[in-house]
Amino acid sequence: MDPMQATLDQFAARAVTRLGEGFRCSVMLRRGSRLDQVASNDPGAAACDQVEVREGSGPCVTAIDQLHAVVVDDLDTDTRWPTWNQAARDQGFRSFLALPGYVDETTTVALNAYSARPATWTSHDVVQVDLYVQELAAALHHAST
Repeated sequence: MDPMQATLDQFAARAVTRLGEGFRCSVMLRRGSRLDQVASNDPGAAACDQVEVREGSGPCVTAIDQLHAVVVDDLDTDTRWPTWNQAARDQGFRSFLALPGYVDETTTVALNAYSARPATWTSHDVVQVDLYVQELAAALHHAST
């Protein structure tokens, strides 16, 4: 197995224990201009990421492009990405958090956290996701060198 893929799979599997029960997580990776959904601990989260890959827009794409956190407190009232929003609501999600990590000059990763509850993200959650995605970015950098 590719060391980078093994790292991605491990991080996605451990994300729930790091962030707590009730969260579903996925990982997206941009290498150059290519964006891929690369790991997930939930098929619904993976399906939402695939919508972003297909559409080329969504909260994770924004987090990767702008290198900053994107928080969606309530999918029922947020209107920024209609196609992705509908897909996420269809999967039973109500809120979302994406944080990017810089791997190298051509590669950026983002950890996405989904919740079935609205307005669920505390400052502690944001810090935990950010720390986790920075660990992931460092591990990916190490795996690729």
